[in-house]
Amino acid sequence: MASADKLLHEAQFAFQSISFGESFANTRNAAKAKSLCNKIIRKYPGSMEASEAHALLRRLGEEAYSSKMAVRHRHAPQSTHHKPRTLKTRQTPEQQRTFIVPDETETLDWTGLIGWLFAIPKVVLFMIILAGFFLFGLFGPFLFLPLIAFVLFTGPFRQMLKQEQRDSLNALVQTINARIADRRR
Repeated sequence: MASADKLLHEAQFAFQSISFGESFANTRNAAKAKSLCNKIIRKYPGSMEASEAHALLRRLGEEAYSSKMAVRHRHAPQSTHHKPRTLKTRQTPEQQRTFIVPDETETLDWTGLIGWLFAIPKVVLFMIILAGFFLFGLFGPFLFLPLIAFVLFTGPFRQMLKQEQRDSLNALVQTINARIADRRR
């Protein structure tokens, strides 16, 4: 009986022997590599060789499945399942609240911002649009990159930023919201 290392070596050799084009040798080597990889996964499911066999099958275009039942599910005796809980194992509400992190992200007042833009006198709005066309002629679509980044990072992608960047963005949004609120008054 061959070990997992030996089977993996043979599967890798069969995979390396596959060349370009369709030939009998290529289909034979691909079938041999698939067969050996499936055998490794079946016989040695949790080993490093099994993960290498998964990778080899993915490169061959096959999708491999191995059950994670042994890792995720362990049988416990009935006595542990039906043991009554004591007050010591339950968490008090104070202990539960220690893991809650308050969401301190400030949302931008888009309705107020758009309302403020439409409240600008029409002459000034026309001048801004004219300057935008001029700048678009100079810089092209690169003019919209900062605007798109601002929209994305004030909304759904804010969690991807570092904490310092989130704090500075929150400060910027708070000042914008404060100015919009002042304009409304």
